[in-house]
Amino acid sequence: WPLDRFDYVGVDPPASTGFDLEESSKGERNNSLQPFREDPYGCHTEILQRKRRERNPFARKAPYELTCPEMRDLLLWCGPELIPEGNVPWSKM
Repeated sequence: WPLDRFDYVGVDPPASTGFDLEESSKGERNNSLQPFREDPYGCHTEILQRKRRERNPFARKAPYELTCPEMRDLLLWCGPELIPEGNVPWSKM
């Protein structure tokens, strides 16, 4: 998606709540941003595999690749390299 077409509006809690923006930003960088830089799909590093297991302890998933077969390659792609542009559904439009 083109960056100039995307806007994000975030609201930080007031300081009176004890929220520490600097500490929170540091945690996001270390625990979210950095692991996904190394493993964009969350399939190969232990930290991201563990997060995935913990968020879905019963290994349930929607059958999107069956209900929307055009998305199958994208949904099942696990890298570690980025999915080739020719494998994304919108490349065939």
